[in-house]
Amino acid sequence: MIFSTAKSNLLKVILSHRSNRFFSLPSFKKGEFRIPSHNSNKVCTPDDAVSLISANDTICVSGFVGQGSPDLLLKALADRYERECNEGVQEGGLKDLTVLFGGGPGDWDSRGLNYLAKIPSGNNINEQSTAAAKSMIKRAIGGHYGQVPLLGNLATSNQIEAWTLPMGSISRMIRAQATHSPGHITTVGLGTYVDPTPGIGVGGAANELALASPLHQELVTKISIGFGPTADAMKADYLMYKALPIQVAIIRATTADSSGNLSFERERIIAAAAANSGGVVLAQVKRICETGSLPSRAVGVPGAMVDCVCVVEESEHDVYHPMSYTKRSDPVLYGKIRSPVEDVPKMQLNERKIIARRASLALKPGKVINLGIGLPEGIASVAGEEGQLQYVTLTTEPGVFGGLPASGKEFGPSSNADALVEMNEMFDFYDGGGLDMCFLGAAQISPQGDVNVSRMSAEKLIGPGGFIDISQSTRNISFLCTFTAKGLDIDCDGAEGKIKILKEGKIKKFVNQVYERTFSGEEAVRRGQQVYYVTERAVFRRTASHDVIELIEIAPGVDLQKDILDQMEFEPIISPNLKQMDERIFRHEKMEIELFGSLKDRVTYHEGDHVIFIDLTGISLASEDEVRWLGRSLDLILHPITKERGPVDAIVNYDGFDCKSGLEEAYADAVEALSSRHYKSVKRYSFNAFRRAKLKTMAKVEALNAKSLFREWDEDNTGSLSPLQLREGVREYFGIRLKQAELDALCKDGVTLRNFTDILLEVMSKFE
Repeated sequence: MIFSTAKSNLLKVILSHRSNRFFSLPSFKKGEFRIPSHNSNKVCTPDDAVSLISANDTICVSGFVGQGSPDLLLKALADRYERECNEGVQEGGLKDLTVLFGGGPGDWDSRGLNYLAKIPSGNNINEQSTAAAKSMIKRAIGGHYGQVPLLGNLATSNQIEAWTLPMGSISRMIRAQATHSPGHITTVGLGTYVDPTPGIGVGGAANELALASPLHQELVTKISIGFGPTADAMKADYLMYKALPIQVAIIRATTADSSGNLSFERERIIAAAAANSGGVVLAQVKRICETGSLPSRAVGVPGAMVDCVCVVEESEHDVYHPMSYTKRSDPVLYGKIRSPVEDVPKMQLNERKIIARRASLALKPGKVINLGIGLPEGIASVAGEEGQLQYVTLTTEPGVFGGLPASGKEFGPSSNADALVEMNEMFDFYDGGGLDMCFLGAAQISPQGDVNVSRMSAEKLIGPGGFIDISQSTRNISFLCTFTAKGLDIDCDGAEGKIKILKEGKIKKFVNQVYERTFSGEEAVRRGQQVYYVTERAVFRRTASHDVIELIEIAPGVDLQKDILDQMEFEPIISPNLKQMDERIFRHEKMEIELFGSLKDRVTYHEGDHVIFIDLTGISLASEDEVRWLGRSLDLILHPITKERGPVDAIVNYDGFDCKSGLEEAYADAVEALSSRHYKSVKRYSFNAFRRAKLKTMAKVEALNAKSLFREWDEDNTGSLSPLQLREGVREYFGIRLKQAELDALCKDGVTLRNFTDILLEVMSKFE
């Protein structure tokens, strides 16, 4: 509690009578002791707010990478520490703080969480001072240290205990604390450096102090859990990330009222964790409004959770409360306006665009995708140039669905986003298998397909961010990197459709052993994932067929021995069907990717039920000629069927279909003509509903080539499907997400070709 002078004097008067156990009170009139009541006013100065922080507190700070840092409060905390150091404060001084963060906010220099890592250097600091030549921080637990180098330096110099953990798991550790759960249990991190199993990982410890800390034995633990009547036989390994009590939450919003209700704030889980730990919530805002004037739906963090509100002076908005460290404000990124799709910048033809182009060939309509930072960002540009962007949904870890993700130091928000959710909710979606594919960067790749992105040396600490959560939970993964780094120079004139390596980089990416295992190739095989490694001159994959990665594509103009094998520290498997990369990737002009194929390929007839499926995804009609083309083409396709068997039941997918304004009447006439000639009934769906309706009808033994499908899903050729292979195959092929209990029941006797058809029919019976 913050006491005013009057309150302090009152307290002294009361305490002065502590020796008088009994004393008589004079007579008072009725109502004389009524306590005055006023609306709560939680607005205070930054110095008063940070005075609530005590030694040994655990602090959780909001913000992501370069956005949303509560810098006014962080600087006030740093200033308090420096004053105490200069004054030689010992009792009650700041020391031994624990900082917990996900994508910890920072400017890659001195702001954000970097404020808390500064070592005071005042004239009065001496050897007797409690914090002489020390940081106020005792330990840091974070997802990404790249933008907070001062904090990272304290870790690498072994001055503080430090751990790097998956960002999604940190967000759920915080949520677990908000509900007083013991921790977050997940498979994310198994097989990586976060795995505490000796010989596999170090439990996320980043230095010797962390390894020696008593907390290390509790922070990440490996447990086995069994399910069902045969629990002992069905045990599976999990990691539990311990929930830590949070004494202080420091968050940022745009507007608050005097009661502490906060708007435009997406950090309520942090606030709830602190409030439910008996801690305090300190909020930094740009402006204050009258109590009760915020619409209830605009309140992200209710005032009941907030203890202090600190308002940034308008003259200091650009310093302590900008949108990000590189942009004061951008109405497109915070959703106030939308920008034209044509504004997506086009890339020059170089190694970055070549890699992005090859990776983008995997894009399919209706897919939900995550793009990592760095090279993967180029895929959005290529997809925009090729007209693919509007047919896929891009996501980012802070909780953004749709739109075009910002790049570089602006990473996090998106232009023209469709929806925003909290970070822990986004990672629920990711970890549950919500992504169809992801494209991530890679700094090192081992023979087994292990990938390192989290740390390259003992001198620099980075962390995994959301990489582990995403890479271990997505069925189809592509890792993107140049073949060598630091000095690589290629010639791609864009005319001949090939490249030439002019100069190799000094650093090889394909190495015998990665410095830190952020992704495990063996674990990916166990999970049944499809894993590809895409470079400017070659494409590899990791499967259960081989213990090392397999070279499957080579760029035109590249010498296999000189440009590929000699630039690797190990020898890969070379596919007997080694292919040449598509020449269109290396030309200046657009690739003209056939994202949707021909109209004839979009029409599927199921003879048994006399049902026709018409997929109009992505078709855009801009003239009456195009309307006539669509009507005439469908008439030609349908005529032979309806002539022989009569009108059909039609199911049409209209997801992404567009008809230019003014053509509605012409299109309605074309549909009416088709209906009168060929349709008995018509149902219209969006993408996923259309696919399910189609597969429900096709789910007959005679309509499924079970043998072919089984072989497609059995990627490691073992003759049986793992539960993960069955789950992902059913999701990919049928659009059905099986619950864990359903999956356990289907797999109780194993999944082989002998019972595969029966299992599929059981799955599809849910839609009968």
